[in-house]
Amino acid sequence: MYDSELRLIILSIGFLIIVYIIFSNKSNRKYKVYKTKNYDIKKPIDIRSSNKSYPEKNVKIQLTSATKHNNLKKEILITSEKPKQMSLPLGANKKKSFIIINSVANNYYNIKDIYEFMDKKSIFINNNGYYEKYYNENHIRCVKYSVTNMMNPGYLDKEKLESIKIRGISFFMQLPLPLDSNSIFNEMLFDAKAFTKKYKGNLYDENKQVLDNKIIENLKNIISSYKNEF
Repeated sequence: MYDSELRLIILSIGFLIIVYIIFSNKSNRKYKVYKTKNYDIKKPIDIRSSNKSYPEKNVKIQLTSATKHNNLKKEILITSEKPKQMSLPLGANKKKSFIIINSVANNYYNIKDIYEFMDKKSIFINNNGYYEKYYNENHIRCVKYSVTNMMNPGYLDKEKLESIKIRGISFFMQLPLPLDSNSIFNEMLFDAKAFTKKYKGNLYDENKQVLDNKIIENLKNIISSYKNEF
């Protein structure tokens, strides 16, 4: 009898300890959980996508730094605007970017003769169907000058020509160059004179004026004006 009462007392104490632990854990929760009736949200959430277009906003980016009381202040401004193209300080005579010498045949130039001359001068035809003379030294590779057909679209590739007879060809250089532009001009002029003399033609400038010493001097002055532009 005594053993039964003692067992009952022990079970009662254990039950009370379990109840205490359960209620103690509930009261010590940091965050309480609330349930809605039937686990439903009373206010529904409506998620929609709008196809309404909004005007583009220009956001500018500017990075500036200023030092004040030994503290560095930085401001970053982001822009979506296109950067402005760099403009060269060109004067009245600096608007031209090409120097052109035209070699016009007294009759016609033959495409075969043109090929032979260009090959001897190491002037090579490019993928666009006209010739280019390259500079490739001292880690610099660029086109010194080009040679095209005077007639549009400028082809000198015999596979693209309808006739082997060429009325005239144009020697031209584009400015500015990463080289001594006056030296390149003298080289181009020398080749143009050699070709024109050999195949019987005359030299003109882009304005159809006979190329004389005065015009050549004017062209050199234009070239000199681009000396510091590259």
